[in-house]
Amino acid sequence: MDKLQDICTEEGIKVREAIQRLDSGRHKILIVTKHRKVTGIVTDGDVRRWILRKGSFDADISELMCRTPKTIYEDQVSSAKEIMLNARIDAIPVINNADELVDMIFIRDLVQNEVINYQKIDIPVVIMAGGKGTRLSPYTSILPKPLMPIGAKTILERIIDSFQKNGCSSFLLTLNYKKNLIKAYFDDKEKDYEIGYVEEEDFYGTCGSLCLLTDKINGTFFLSNCDVLLDIDYAKLYEFHREHHNEITAVTSLKHFQIPYGIFELETGGAICKISEKPEFNYQVNTGIYVMESTVLGEIPRGKVYQMTDLLDRLMREGRRVGAYPVTENCWKDMGELNEMHKMLDAFQTS
Repeated sequence: MDKLQDICTEEGIKVREAIQRLDSGRHKILIVTKHRKVTGIVTDGDVRRWILRKGSFDADISELMCRTPKTIYEDQVSSAKEIMLNARIDAIPVINNADELVDMIFIRDLVQNEVINYQKIDIPVVIMAGGKGTRLSPYTSILPKPLMPIGAKTILERIIDSFQKNGCSSFLLTLNYKKNLIKAYFDDKEKDYEIGYVEEEDFYGTCGSLCLLTDKINGTFFLSNCDVLLDIDYAKLYEFHREHHNEITAVTSLKHFQIPYGIFELETGGAICKISEKPEFNYQVNTGIYVMESTVLGEIPRGKVYQMTDLLDRLMREGRRVGAYPVTENCWKDMGELNEMHKMLDAFQTS
């Protein structure tokens, strides 16, 4: 079956290849087999735990995978929906009496998205929607970036939808550029959530506007840029943040880069000391989505340009808890630049 070919790999591959296969596929899961028998499973959660343990990307997949995946036999297929909903898993392998993989069942094929059993966490969501969006010019000369249509909805509505599936119902927008257009659009729209606005007097950078929230937010809240989408369960992100007692948890995306050339390292005077043939690098990239505690809001100076990196650096220097929540590259969509916006448009062209 084509589906099984897309999600299956034999034992023996490296972690690096497993992550690349997980990202290039559309199913967000990789089944590891040996002579057709299921020996393990790899999900984005396994990748996240591996990264946080600082595991090697050159290690064998057997060190990364879950060795005790939940499976069902062919005569249990009728119970697959109930099993997956109760276990809060997205997919389950089907095996025969010889323990060989014969099929894969996905929860999305059995239930509508809105009835999937997402844990409800009704905490506020702040969306920073005040920037000029200069990298999307000339489009943003006419429309502010938050109102850019991605399929049948604006990017801002898609961001709100992504949080609503976990029960979030209170949204606060920080506004500046073309703010009246954004307010008019949402004030004229029927909606099943609350939305409020905080207006900057000037452009205060990627973090400066948060100083305006000190009397509006109390406790934990999500913070999102207005040009990114994550396909994740936000309840798991929230649980991770609480378990690690972080003041800020930044969602990061694993990015793999390969230099398509041989690289020379030089000594003083021009002698070559090292040669690397098409080296590969892995980095954790900031997605622009965070979980934060309101205790950090008082650290942001009023009326000044202040970047998120300034805030993170300050907290880390003071020994306060700042953590990362890694996700795979395929979970993150970004429309901050024109070529990335076109990719997002392609992904949502029918919805």
